Formats: sequence, structure tokens, C-alpha cells
Amino acid sequence: MSNNIEQAYELTLVLRSQMGDEAAFAELFRKYSPRLRFYVVKMLGDRQSHADDVLQEIWTSVFRALPKLNEGAAFRAWLFRITRARVCREFRQARMDSIDAFEESQIEVATAEVESAVDVEAVQQQLAGLSPEHREALLLRFMEEMTYDEIALVTGQSPGTVRSRIHYAKRALRRAWKENSYETK
Repeated sequence: MSNNIEQAYELTLVLRSQMGDEAAFAELFRKYSPRLRFYVVKMLGDRQSHADDVLQEIWTSVFRALPKLNEGAAFRAWLFRITRARVCREFRQARMDSIDAFEESQIEVATAEVESAVDVEAVQQQLAGLSPEHREALLLRFMEEMTYDEIALVTGQSPGTVRSRIHYAKRALRRAWKENSYETK
């Protein structure tokens, strides 16, 4: 029930923002800034020093484009789609500097919420071995708790592709974990 209330409140904030209510936009900014920052930093990897600049550009784009958003309930997926597009543009700019920038960048799934005795560094090492597409899918699914359909909207892929990426990413993590003897007995 509280999830429905939260969704209704967010929709109200979006609609108010679209009508020019700066306080409503500020509330959306406060709600999503930490999450976007986390996503951007993890996606940029070794280029994370640009995260603040990228975030500023994202929020400027959101502010300008928000009045054109037709489906207020899709705000979160729309916001992450804008964020993903800006991060991809950062990679393209980096590629001009170095062809290897995209391949070298690390997109790590956060382990701050891991509440077990698992070695966080070991988990991060295993995640670093995944392809950027697989890491992105895991990040959006498990850290942002997005549905497959929302991830599909963000990444521009079909829900089936999203499911496949998550499946293969989890399988690769399990295999790497076993190969490196991290598994507890």
C-alpha cells in the first residue's frame, strides 16, 4: 500500500513540476540525486571525476524536458534513460581521447548493502569481470529495484534481452565465485 502512496506522491510531484512548481522539482531532485549520482559514478568507473559535471547536465536536461513528458508515472525510467544517454555520450567523448576508454571503464554494482560476511572486495573483483551491459542490468535490477520493463525502457532493449542479460550475468558471477574458491562451505 505504501508503494502505491509513494507512486502517487511522485506522480503529483512530476505533474506539479511540469506546471512550473520549483518546490516540487526540488523534491524530485532531492529524492533522485543520490541514486543518480551512484549510478553515474558506477557507470563512469575511472572517469568518475566527471560525475558532478555529468549530473549537472542531466538535471538541466531533465528540467528542460520535463514539461514534454507525457506519462508522469514513467518518470523514473525516463530519468534513468536520460542519465544513461548522457553517460554514453561521456564514453563517446572519452573514446576520442582513447579508443580503450569504454573497455577500461569499470561499472561496479554497489555492495554497500551486502549484509553478510562476504568479502566485498572479492565481490567487486568478480563484478568487474562482467561486460558493461551485464553490470548495468544488475545495477538497475538489484540496486535500483527496477522491473524488467523499466530496465528495457532505460536501455532501449527488449524485456527478453534484459532478462537474458541478468540471467547470464548472475550465472557468470556464480561461476567466477566458484572458480576463485570464495564459496562458503
